[in-house]
Amino acid sequence: MGRPKNFDPETAIAAVKELFWLHGYEGTSLQDIERATGLAKQSLYRQYGDKRGIYLAALRHYEQHEAAEAARLLARHADPREAFASLFAAVIAEAQDSHRRGCFLCNAGADRTMIDPAIGTAVSDAMERLVLTFARKLGDSDPLLARSRALVVIYVGLRISVRAGGAYDPLIATVRHCLDMFFSHRI
Repeated sequence: MGRPKNFDPETAIAAVKELFWLHGYEGTSLQDIERATGLAKQSLYRQYGDKRGIYLAALRHYEQHEAAEAARLLARHADPREAFASLFAAVIAEAQDSHRRGCFLCNAGADRTMIDPAIGTAVSDAMERLVLTFARKLGDSDPLLARSRALVVIYVGLRISVRAGGAYDPLIATVRHCLDMFFSHRI
């Protein structure tokens, strides 16, 4: 199986991202990747180096596409509380779906960062960019960005709770409570 004449790196890495996102690093074999992309191992290695390189490319793709959706959702609302309520509601909507993937960055953080420092750096850098995205919405000028980091912790916890099977109604109530506390400046 060689490289198809109509090889599109964007389509290939999007397919691989879905595999890693759903099954994790260890749960995704090179054969799975070959089937999903239609590429032979040699072509994949030529493009990405090795399985780790493919995984890192999938993480970058996730951040560029799915994680960037957070910024788009936040931008739809002028009021920060409404913006974060909308973002968190979109995350919770996955709790009603049978494909509870959670957040690929969160999954990678839990799965690979202690094993592979490059993946740890990629995840922490992406999370830091999320902090900055949240800070822009909040107008957070604190040098430590404490308020933005607190919202990222809520966001990450929510994503993990959805993946772990959290029920829709309790997640909605929890988010409402967190936003009430956060925007009344009690946290």
